[in-house]
Parts: sequence; structure tokens; C-alpha cells
Amino acid sequence: MIATILPSSTTFHAVDYNERKVSEGVAELLEIKGFDLIDQQYTPDDLKQQLLNYTYQYNERIKKPQFHLAISCRGDEYSYEQLLDIAHQYLKEMGYGEEGQPLLIYAHHDTDNHHIHIVTSRVAPDGHKIDDHHERVHSQEVINRIMGENQEQRASESVKKALEYRFSTVNQFKAILESSGYECYDKDDNLCIKRDGHVIETLPLATIQQHCQTFEPDEKRRKQLRAILLKYRDMTANKEELRSMMKKKFGIDLIFHGSKDKPYGYTIIDHQNKTVLKGGEVLKLKVLLQFQSKTERLHRMDEFIDAMLEDNPDLTTRELNRMLRRQFGTHISKGRIAYGDDFIDLKEYQLRTLKANDLQAWMNAHPELEHQSTQKHGHAHSIETTQQQQPDSHHRIRKPANIQGGSHDQNREWEVGHNSRYNDIDDERQLKR
Repeated sequence: MIATILPSSTTFHAVDYNERKVSEGVAELLEIKGFDLIDQQYTPDDLKQQLLNYTYQYNERIKKPQFHLAISCRGDEYSYEQLLDIAHQYLKEMGYGEEGQPLLIYAHHDTDNHHIHIVTSRVAPDGHKIDDHHERVHSQEVINRIMGENQEQRASESVKKALEYRFSTVNQFKAILESSGYECYDKDDNLCIKRDGHVIETLPLATIQQHCQTFEPDEKRRKQLRAILLKYRDMTANKEELRSMMKKKFGIDLIFHGSKDKPYGYTIIDHQNKTVLKGGEVLKLKVLLQFQSKTERLHRMDEFIDAMLEDNPDLTTRELNRMLRRQFGTHISKGRIAYGDDFIDLKEYQLRTLKANDLQAWMNAHPELEHQSTQKHGHAHSIETTQQQQPDSHHRIRKPANIQGGSHDQNREWEVGHNSRYNDIDDERQLKR
């Protein structure tokens, strides 16, 4: 677990960063407190202005009042609900937990690691500046203390939840715990459960065996899982990408057995239905591993874009991106399709059509502008909505998100960036455990 204090600001520009992530569909507002905006429309500027009003109402001497924090765990080690609880404990110990403190907490879904961002003011409700002396040292001490208190309790809760699943062998039970980042091994008729090099829970093997059961998979769910696996197999390049996609979109773990290059079988952990299945009962391993080539997948995306533009000639980039994310797990940025770490240029006619549609949608949303303001000397100026944050696009206060689900497959160490470039905040990081 890492808590990263991000750069301060005179204007609370962290609000823009997080709201942009929301508009891109890769973040959501988990919690809002201390804002007079409930059931009202708002813009990012409204949120920033209220933070500034609060700050300077109580203390005009603070030059950089923004407090921006990211709390990140490896993979889906913690649910967003648990991260929210940790954030509340952290804020209280750091001095930001008083009644009346304005608070924005966002969940981000743009990496394989669960993480949240917190934005508030460095001014307390009584007007004093919250102590930032040796702030980063104090921050790490607080996180270490919180995690030390929670570790054994969380392991006990994880075991209790795992026993609620339907499984037929002890190894399948181990797979449930290992999917949450624990290591498991047998010793003296007990299952030892390990995290970060320490055994933090033991469970008699006899207890696990009592919970093992023989059952027939639900036929409707089996067919549904088979269809999902086939669909996303054709959208990914290898089993690692497929595992990540299944976990990210459906909370389904795929555990492959054998060597990395030559697995001999796999297990499916269906967290939604709390069931562990032999993979071969759903889709034969040989069929599962028949991945399409990069050329084949790009051709399918290209055909999909053409079909969507033919179906809706007024389709905008934002609307198309929603479809691409749902169908292929990708998006268009700056006239190119994001493809893994690469970008593939759109065809000229596709780009031209989308730019024209984006411009028309922008003009329709701004009827107060005169026609000549978007033209000069007879030439229309293209406005790319994929690159420009709409300053007056209104949002409605969102209800707290469903923070139970969603998870990601890799137990990488924590990913929040350690520099001041906001575009890098959510990049992956690999650190030693």
C-alpha cells in the first residue's frame, strides 16, 4: 500500500485532472463532502471555486491550499470500499478528518491496480493550516500503522469469504486466496496463509475439506462464460492479456497450471457467483489459446468503426470511444487507435468524418456562439473534443459508485507515480515487495 502526496496548487487543478478522468470513463466520484452542490449540476470550475471560497473564507494566507493524495494497492488486493475506509482513517490521522472539511474522493480504473485520488484543502474548518511539517514521513508512518492493524483482520475476513465459495478441492480453495494476493502452503495438517513474507493466518486442512463439494456447473452460466472467453480471446494477443481483461471487466480470475509457456490446464474463479470451475468444463484449453494475430484484430476493429459510422453518420469520437471500450477495451486518442503500448492511425476518411462530427456536436452544444466565430476567411476550424476539456460541460452529482466489484489480475507492487507530471500519476510501477 502506498499513499503518495501529489503537488500542491494555487487553483486546485487536481479537480480538473480527476474530472477529466471521469469524463473519459476511467474514474468515478466515490464521495463528496462539504460542497453545496447536492442534486445540482456542476462543472469542474464550480468544484474548484467552492474549494477556493472555503479556503480563503477561513485563511487567506495559504498560497498553495490544494492537498492531493493518491492511495494505491497492488492489483485488487483491496476493494474500493476498503480503500475508502483506509482513506477515512488516513485523513483523520493526518488532520483532514474534521467535520466541515471539503472532500472529493475518486476511484480510478485506468490501470491494473486499484487506487483512489483525494482532493481537499490544507485549511481546517477552524481556520488553521493543517500541519505539513515532515508531511511525507508522517504520511508513510500513518499508512504503515493502518496496514499493520488491518493485515490480520483482513486475512481472517478473506478466509471467511473464500469458504463461502463453491469449490471441489483444497487446491481450488488455495486458488481463491492466491487470486487475492496471498501465498498458501500445507504444513502439519494446516494451510498456512502468507502475505509479504509473513504467515498471518492458519487454517486446518480438515476444515477446508469439509467445505469441498461435488457439483454440476450451472449450464446457463457455463455457456455465458464460454461466450465471454471466446469474445475476449479474439480481442487479446495472449493469455496474460486475456487474464487481465477478464479480471478487469468481469472480476473473473483465470489461473493457469504448468509452465508459463506450456500450461496443461486452467481454473476459472467466478467471483460474481462465488464458484470455482475447472476451465476445461467451460472451454478446452487448446481452443482458449487460439489467439488471433495483431493484423486480424486490427482488421476487426477497422471493420467495426466503419460499421458504426455507417449506422450513425453523426457519430462523435466520444460516442465511438464508449463503443470501442466496451467491444475491444481500447479508444481513439488524437486521431489514433490505442493498441496496447502502440497507436494505430485511423484511415483518413474515418478521421475526417469524426472531426466533422465532433465540430458539429461542439457547435450544437454552444448555440450562443455566432457562426462566424468558428470560421475565418471561409475556412472552418476543427475542434477536436478528444483533446479539449469542455469547460462548461455540466455533470450531475453522481451517487457513490458501486465499490464492491472490479478487480485486476496482477499482484504488482503499487503504481502511483512519484513525480509532478499528472499524466504519469497512473502509470504502472514495479517495485520490490
